[in-house]
Amino acid sequence: MSVKMSKIMEIIENLAPTHIAEEWDNVGLLVGRRDADVSRVLVALDVLDAVIDEAIAQGAEAIITHHPPIFKPISRISDESPLGRRLLRLIENKICLYTAHTNLDATDGGINDMLFDIFQLQNKEYICETRPGVFLGRAGVLSEATTLLNFTESVKNTLGLSVVTYCGDGGAKVHKIGVIGGASAGADFFKGVLAAGCDTFVTGDVRFHAAQAAIDMGLSLVDATHYGGEVIFAESIAKYLQEKIGGVEIIVSKIDGQPFKTVSCGGGN
Repeated sequence: MSVKMSKIMEIIENLAPTHIAEEWDNVGLLVGRRDADVSRVLVALDVLDAVIDEAIAQGAEAIITHHPPIFKPISRISDESPLGRRLLRLIENKICLYTAHTNLDATDGGINDMLFDIFQLQNKEYICETRPGVFLGRAGVLSEATTLLNFTESVKNTLGLSVVTYCGDGGAKVHKIGVIGGASAGADFFKGVLAAGCDTFVTGDVRFHAAQAAIDMGLSLVDATHYGGEVIFAESIAKYLQEKIGGVEIIVSKIDGQPFKTVSCGGGN
């Protein structure tokens, strides 16, 4: 059985309407035909070369990703660039590419609600309003206050990460947590999280000076990495699509798209 790509788009946009995406973003159908017949869909965080290989091997006619590969206008599609080669492979293999990015971050049931639930937070609040009525982040309280170090350890274990960094006093008590997946470690977001009364903020891509600024503002940070905070997208969206589309096979990518690797230094003589 197959459905039209337009039907898959409709189902995703019922969850994450494209009009709530940030103005700089690029969401929706980026490659392919709306009337393409689709019987197998691959869901991944990014459209990497290995993900395209996987889609071809699985016979998928569509890839759904969170991150769009195209942000700025491009002047050519050729084999002279990595992006051009990826787009050519998608076109040549008749694979549609659809992305749901900041619209999925902000929407009810999206990435940041997924993080809110997976960290078992309570008393949900919508924070960090980017446009009237569009709130990127979520905030909530832990069932019991704990230390920043213990909370960081729980983030690591919950997301299945090999390492997690934090900024602040590891022994400080934390209770109210703000969450935004991806890269939101900046002053404007810090102010929004603090305005909600949060003592700790979980996000990704924390840079050195941003960490210093957060500490100066009295806000603890937990860097779950960009990948770690958003890779939960794939299984959740795959489950959502499978529930809504009978007869179409939805596959979660098995590709590890984390570009950062860590080395653990053990003890020794």
